[in-house]
Amino acid sequence: MTTPNQARPADRYGKQKDPKKPQGIAGKVVAIVLVLVFAAILIMAARLLYSKDASPVSASFITHERLDDTTSRVWIDVVREDTSKPTYCIVTALNYGMAEVGRREVILPAGGEEQVRMSVDLPVREYPVSGKVYGCAEDIPFYMNVDDPTYTLD
Repeated sequence: MTTPNQARPADRYGKQKDPKKPQGIAGKVVAIVLVLVFAAILIMAARLLYSKDASPVSASFITHERLDDTTSRVWIDVVREDTSKPTYCIVTALNYGMAEVGRREVILPAGGEEQVRMSVDLPVREYPVSGKVYGCAEDIPFYMNVDDPTYTLD
């Protein structure tokens, strides 16, 4: 017994499609969209890392001491890239619940060394147990007097 020819006549039924090869562009579109999303995520992450390291002024909290019931002293280290510009930092005193109980903006005038340790006396409204540096910048607000800063260098 002979096996009948399994091939279909192309004239009558058209060309037989290869089942292994997809025919649409949907897979290609999804792949392109995924590549674009991945590239966008990489670009955003790189920009975030670059902007985080681009700060010309940084400060770190060193220690805290309670002077009396209404005053707290916070010690900070300020590091500046350009000492020819005045900078300022916002320092806060914290209570046990880590709520802010005192705040002071201090100016570090132009000149001096790149790294400076300073003590900042803050008026407080509750019992202070710690402190922190809220942030630092070179763009000094208009209401701050650069010629008469309130700070103590030690």
